[in-house]
Amino acid sequence: MRILLVNDDGILADGINAAYVALSKEHEVLALAPDRERSASSHSITARAPVKITPIELPSGGKGYSCSGTPADCARLGIEIFGSPRFDMVVSGINNDTNLGFDTNYSGTVGGALEGTGAKIPSIAFSIQKTDFIDWVGAGKVVLEIVTKYADWDIPPNVALNVNMPFHFKPGDYSWAPIQAVCAKETFDVTRYPDGSMDCTRSRESVPQLISPFSDVELFQKGRITISPLVPVSTHWDVLYRLRS
Repeated sequence: MRILLVNDDGILADGINAAYVALSKEHEVLALAPDRERSASSHSITARAPVKITPIELPSGGKGYSCSGTPADCARLGIEIFGSPRFDMVVSGINNDTNLGFDTNYSGTVGGALEGTGAKIPSIAFSIQKTDFIDWVGAGKVVLEIVTKYADWDIPPNVALNVNMPFHFKPGDYSWAPIQAVCAKETFDVTRYPDGSMDCTRSRESVPQLISPFSDVELFQKGRITISPLVPVSTHWDVLYRLRS
């Protein structure tokens, strides 16, 4: 297959290079990723400025391109500029942290995959739990395994997959899971000033949250590799039909 590889951690990140090494053993891979970390950029694009693309040598020794834009920019520009012959798949990641539950909405990694899906190209986002030591070689093997199995799953062309690996992942130990739709509780450190203005900083402390049964969050916490099907644009048809009537 011909694969477009993007991410949101930057072109020199460990995760994209692990995916590149694993996938390039069996596939033709073009890596095009942001020139710096663009985490939490969601599905944003660069609309009012030029986007610069620069050839670069990857740490693995392969050839790729850095991009001044977002992960979604990388996917779209890769498809439009380098997409002849057409890419068979867009792979986004491997992200150095999970993209589970409601946080999936903020993910640049997922945004890159959804941009590929919008172009009717099979797309998968990969993330792994952040720890002091990550088995990037093993994670790359999981990427290759899931990419290889993809054809057997009969995924519709408008559906992307979101894959999350725990740090102690077991290859082949997958669970298909819905995205937990509950917004995680967060705390903010707020500094107030005499003029009424405020500086608000998200706290990194863990806040207990409600866990939905059988959701991606619950199954991930049980040590499973979770795979969740996503769509770029989702209409709530029951509400639409009700209001139309």
